Amino acid sequence: MPRAERIEHWTKELNGFVERGVFLNKVELDAIVEPEEDTEAVLDARIQKALFTLIKERLDAKPELNQRFKASTDWKVLNQLLTVARLKELTRVHIVKKGRTSGGAGFDVDELSRTYYGRQVLDGLGFTKRRKILDRAEFDKVREEFQKIKLKLPEAVEPTTTEKFFSQDVAP
Repeated sequence: MPRAERIEHWTKELNGFVERGVFLNKVELDAIVEPEEDTEAVLDARIQKALFTLIKERLDAKPELNQRFKASTDWKVLNQLLTVARLKELTRVHIVKKGRTSGGAGFDVDELSRTYYGRQVLDGLGFTKRRKILDRAEFDKVREEFQKIKLKLPEAVEPTTTEKFFSQDVAP
């Protein structure tokens, strides 16, 4: 099989794991695969190396791209790259503790709900996508679920003075 067909084959395989759109096209892959003519096995290895290099670079730059992929793929290395990106995405989340007028603390989990693992846990507990603020008991349930699956939930932080000022309702 010629080089162009092999590159097309591997990009189609990768994009078969993507739920929305195309993650990588054959032109991008062809640009970084070394142009030497080799046996089919060596050429496949070079293409795979270039493919995983591009995937890793993109996921490192934007971990949220992992959400475009299916939950699990047939490629062990791709699954590992996705897991790392999903964990990295989770570490960037900020859960903000908010005071409520009805008393008690509320927790803004909007950023958490936009992550892969955060959405999985929130869906599993029955919280809809529209639900952005949780009370203490609900937040504790979320924390317990994260502990069950051995993931560390980001700590809730107090809002800054600026965030407090702009979140107040001001009459015109």
